[in-house]
Amino acid sequence: MPSAIIIGAGPAGASTAITLAKAGWRVDLLEGKSFPRAKVCGEFISPAATPIIERLIAPTDLRAAGARQVNELFIDRGDAERRWPMPRPAWALSRASLDVMLLDRAAAAGAIVHQPAVVRSASYADDHVAVELIAGGRLSADILIHADGSGRHDPAGPTPMRAGVVGLKTHLATSVRGLRMRAAAGTGLAAQAYVGLVAVEHGLATCALVASAAMLARFCGHHDALLTHCWPGYDPRTRERAGDLGNWLACGVAGSGYIPPGHPRSFRVGNAAAAVEPVGGEGIGLALWAGSTLSATLTAAPLDLAAVHAAFARDYRRRLRTRRWACRLAAEVMMRPTLASVAWPALAWPSLTIRPWYALTGKPLHASAT
Repeated sequence: MPSAIIIGAGPAGASTAITLAKAGWRVDLLEGKSFPRAKVCGEFISPAATPIIERLIAPTDLRAAGARQVNELFIDRGDAERRWPMPRPAWALSRASLDVMLLDRAAAAGAIVHQPAVVRSASYADDHVAVELIAGGRLSADILIHADGSGRHDPAGPTPMRAGVVGLKTHLATSVRGLRMRAAAGTGLAAQAYVGLVAVEHGLATCALVASAAMLARFCGHHDALLTHCWPGYDPRTRERAGDLGNWLACGVAGSGYIPPGHPRSFRVGNAAAAVEPVGGEGIGLALWAGSTLSATLTAAPLDLAAVHAAFARDYRRRLRTRRWACRLAAEVMMRPTLASVAWPALAWPSLTIRPWYALTGKPLHASAT
């Protein structure tokens, strides 16, 4: 029986575990945090991943958990807005719920879940890999899959972070229609911030920001003041009414092209493999795609590590070819007031649709069957 150790049980790790376990692999899934957990994330799942998430979790189960289907995109700047129907519906669900549901399905598929289990070190040999846990114990397997968002135990080293940029996230007790994004206002080319809002379960909305470190310093770390500057209609009481879910979280923003693993028995998925700009749910979408694609490649034929590495790297680079730069361009325009002001009139063209941007970022242009 082939075997795998997966570090990280988020969307990338859990989707890998589900597919491998269903294919008859022995899977040890290691997660350092207890679930449910709060995590910096926009909590909007890219329409490109709609078929994948619906294979892993039935739409009826998503709805029962409070997941929302999103059919419209709004972009705000100042008091004006632009609206487009999405060519394909997407899902929005908090990571607290999504991670638990995916982990439950990995366990049901036969994966052995170790949680909380923090890895002290990983070692690689010609015929196996092994990990040592901080709490004690040692696990070994044929391959090691890094789905921890960093790949810090892979010999190739951790995913680099974008300099001078910070991700922020909170929940608000407010209603939001569709996916709503707010572009930077004002003048100048200096990077500021952009905001994304989407409804999730329990009557809450996820509010995620990507801000320059200079903007954070300008507001002395007062995130409510920063959000009020970016979104003048923001009412801090909506965050307070969200209780503990309204606490502000912050983290760095990963950014890289595909990172080849540093050993033949090592694989990387999700942000550990490559990180696109977190615009339009591409973070979760790429994580789900990577986990599903790697596991399908591993199980397609008798295990040939060199062939799997070559095929997965080819598929990953193809996936990123236009997607990475289209997301980066969108983020740059959203964050920089002068670029946003130049682009804004074009967004009002009656014939303009978001279909070209959907195509560049790999999103399907046809409606979901569900």
